[in-house]
Amino acid sequence: MNFTFRFARLCILSIGVVFFCSACLSTKTNHANLIPAKQLLNDSAFSHFESYPIEQASDIFALDEAAMEFIAETTAGLQNDEEKIQRLIHRIFARSELDLIYDASANTVASDTFKNASANCLSLTIMTYAMAKAAGFQTDFQIVEIPEYWTRRAGYSLLNGHINLRVKAKIRTSVQKLLEDTYIVDFDPPTRTHKFSTESVSQKVVLAMFYNNKAADALLKQNDELAYAYLREAILADESYAGAWVNLGLLYRQAGHSELAMKAYLRAIELDDDYNTAWENLAVLYQQMGNIKAASEINSRLSSKRDANPFYHQMLAEIDREEGRFEKSILHYEKAIRLNNKQHQFYFGLASVYFEKGEFEKSERFLRIAKRKAGKGKVADIYLNKITALSSFIASTQPK
Repeated sequence: MNFTFRFARLCILSIGVVFFCSACLSTKTNHANLIPAKQLLNDSAFSHFESYPIEQASDIFALDEAAMEFIAETTAGLQNDEEKIQRLIHRIFARSELDLIYDASANTVASDTFKNASANCLSLTIMTYAMAKAAGFQTDFQIVEIPEYWTRRAGYSLLNGHINLRVKAKIRTSVQKLLEDTYIVDFDPPTRTHKFSTESVSQKVVLAMFYNNKAADALLKQNDELAYAYLREAILADESYAGAWVNLGLLYRQAGHSELAMKAYLRAIELDDDYNTAWENLAVLYQQMGNIKAASEINSRLSSKRDANPFYHQMLAEIDREEGRFEKSILHYEKAIRLNNKQHQFYFGLASVYFEKGEFEKSERFLRIAKRKAGKGKVADIYLNKITALSSFIASTQPK
């Protein structure tokens, strides 16, 4: 029996910060023959990385006294494990209890996530994992195989991944149960309507993800030394996590270490030969190195592969809008909607473009569609506020 708890918060797990450029090829490599990871790390290129304190696993998954008291209060008086799990999960995320607000950049350890008013998907998942384990439940991380999905921050395209939790009562030798109740805790709205495949992953993989997210934030802030410190820690935590190698390649490339960048990208591809982000970064590197033919081949193959992905067109639309190519942006948003007309953010994107073009009536029309597609909740309320403000603005511009 499966019970799923889902919360309408955008889940962002940065698994590749890229300058956008399309790509895809295929290769096969025996992982046993890979060069040792430490040989691809270049500490001398970032000589001050050790000056930054890095959170260790004991810190990341630790809970403070307040969190432990919260768990004890929540499960007190309940004898049934299933009731305890349900009550704990509901209390963790009820706004009346913690008032947690989603923040993409809030990569925090479990105890800080409990205390703070904001957190991102991975931090919330880590906190929930730690609390469920402390309550005595069997808890596993799961990677959710979602389609490629990007967001834009500080001029970068960020590839997003997703993770959730499977929680169930621990098996007691004195109790036999024919059907186990499994609880899936998931923060990503798209998984509510789509059945994506999942894969259980170890705590060390999640450690690598946490460090990789911290590195991505450092890259966005152009703090190369801190980014390297976190990427180094991610790779030492789990050198098979391809996302960290892509970001390390980006860091090397931006720092002028082209050969190291190539080796990092190729390591990511050796680990996952279908990793589009690694290929697109490799294409950018080839372009910079003057290997135009190789870059073009990669770009054309990936572009063809991604053409049916609506989120790919959303990303292209956002880049075009940022650079003032409004007509091209509109075409990409319209293509995204033709591929998937259920995503409110596509309509909001169109509304934004038309607003920047000064076509306010069209902007309002698409805002109303975005609100309708968003259903009920906080996002719809935000759209309503925007519609009200835009309607007032339009009215103020009308001749009296």
